Amino acid sequence: MRSGDLMASFVSEFRYLLIEVSENVYEVDGEALTEDLTASDGLGDTQFTFGETIDFVGDPNDYTFVGSYGSGWIGESDEGIFWLFTNDDSIANGTTINADTNPFTVCFLAGTFIATPDGPRAVETLAPGDLVLLADGRTVPVRWLGVQTIVKAFVDPLRSFPIRIAAGALGEGLPVRDLFVSPDHAFCLDGALVQAGALVNASTITRVTDVPDSFRYFHVELDEHALLLAEGVPAESFLDTVTRRRFDNATDYEARFGAATARIAEMSVPRVKSARQLPQATRQRLAEQASALGLDPVAAA
Repeated sequence: MRSGDLMASFVSEFRYLLIEVSENVYEVDGEALTEDLTASDGLGDTQFTFGETIDFVGDPNDYTFVGSYGSGWIGESDEGIFWLFTNDDSIANGTTINADTNPFTVCFLAGTFIATPDGPRAVETLAPGDLVLLADGRTVPVRWLGVQTIVKAFVDPLRSFPIRIAAGALGEGLPVRDLFVSPDHAFCLDGALVQAGALVNASTITRVTDVPDSFRYFHVELDEHALLLAEGVPAESFLDTVTRRRFDNATDYEARFGAATARIAEMSVPRVKSARQLPQATRQRLAEQASALGLDPVAAA
């Protein structure tokens, strides 16, 4: 299931209130959660991933999936309250959960050039109403620009530190400059949306480790999930699969659009989230491109 598809009608016998006690990592009773969950949801086995919306049968609220625990899963409600859904009757209501309140980021690092009808503009200079160019040639307005400050000391580097895609690393001279995005930001490559973290090869595409104490990501939201041109590369616009409360300017969004709005449908394109899912043909093509640039890939990571 992805945002925009029919939400899963998840059936669970028990629901437990969880208490958030820190901002480090998702845990229950000291046991770390996993980020993915495959479960029978009444519609067949469905793979849930971090930030996706799950509909709980008999409950008017939607829940943002934040991880699996045992045979169940943990969801964050619209009110920011954490709940455990499971068929296990041995969990105590009010069990503590250590919750990361600054999870996955899907966005561009400040300084990234986005194509507009008047030429490339740094992403942080865009504003609602400004026009941008899409990969399919259309010109559309920015709906909203989300800002998210990342504080180095309080995040998981693998989740939040930027991925650097060297100029020319994707072939055909793209990107035109080094491109820096969050690990979960996806590009359209060989017919799939491929997240940056799945492309890491320790040569042309690398994880940035030398980051300042704080830095900012910018999310370009359109009226649809579409492909912007970031340093010339078709890159996805923001998809509202995470709560906007985590943005620095969340109150600005609510002032413009209200607290609740209809979710944007995701593009009907396969998504590659990890290195093991990257098609061999794409892997080989990027390896050959790295060699052509004189930077042989070491290993996907």
